Amino acid sequence: MHHKGGTGKTTSCLQIAGILKNLGRRVLIIDTDPQANATLGLGVYPESLQKHIYHYYIQQSTSPQSSPPLSDFIIKTISGIDIVPSHLDLVGAEAVLYQNPNRYHILKNGIQQIKNRYDHILIDTPPFLGQFLMNGMIAADYSVMVFSSDIFAIAGYDNITLVIRDIKEILGINIHIGMAILNRWNNPSEKKETLLEKIQHLFGLKPEDKPGSLQEIRNELEKRIQTEIPEIVIIAEGKEVSQSIKKGIPLITMAPDDPAMPGFTRAASIIDSWRIGGR
Repeated sequence: MHHKGGTGKTTSCLQIAGILKNLGRRVLIIDTDPQANATLGLGVYPESLQKHIYHYYIQQSTSPQSSPPLSDFIIKTISGIDIVPSHLDLVGAEAVLYQNPNRYHILKNGIQQIKNRYDHILIDTPPFLGQFLMNGMIAADYSVMVFSSDIFAIAGYDNITLVIRDIKEILGINIHIGMAILNRWNNPSEKKETLLEKIQHLFGLKPEDKPGSLQEIRNELEKRIQTEIPEIVIIAEGKEVSQSIKKGIPLITMAPDDPAMPGFTRAASIIDSWRIGGR
């Protein structure tokens, strides 16, 4: 049994879910990000829904004894992957959750009732700190941290490690980071000259070597997570990934030869091994 938490990238969540489904696994995604990208990525339009994760959180916070179980919010999608959909309304639920003393365990308690129906439950959490990220991490058997190839990667890593430490100190709960995914880590487009570099070349200026270049940041991040996270997967720049998300069709079905597939496949096999060896 595995849940995906942490600073999740929706793309990784959807592609890994597609591969697991292709292996014959029963897969559920719980979308707890108000942007609802995982919901949209599976062809479900939030505005067309009468109930979604927002209603679950609100009802669990205001009238937990009479509120419907999490299973009532599951939708089947054309991909064969089930989803508990999200909605922009979720932004408004955060304040309500603060009134609930059991707010950190709302999602975990809901999952307990449905976990035997699935081989894998992947939780797509928001990229920002708050109640829904903490609910996702506490509900997860293992968390997966996903990093884009940009200068904010180390800051994001530092923020999430602080949250993990706080959860341990305040709630006494250990968060297990099972894997880090480094997304688009070999993006060729980044080699294009910046406007500043073009001006420097035009006027024959020699830019000073400045620390903090993208490569140095990557090296630093890789070095740090290798000592702290057991599995690291690098995802190459994909050609059809965005089309896959737009069409709601997993890459393994739409473009199995895409350059990003080996990375996603390895990540999926690691997650599948957690099901067998699970906690």
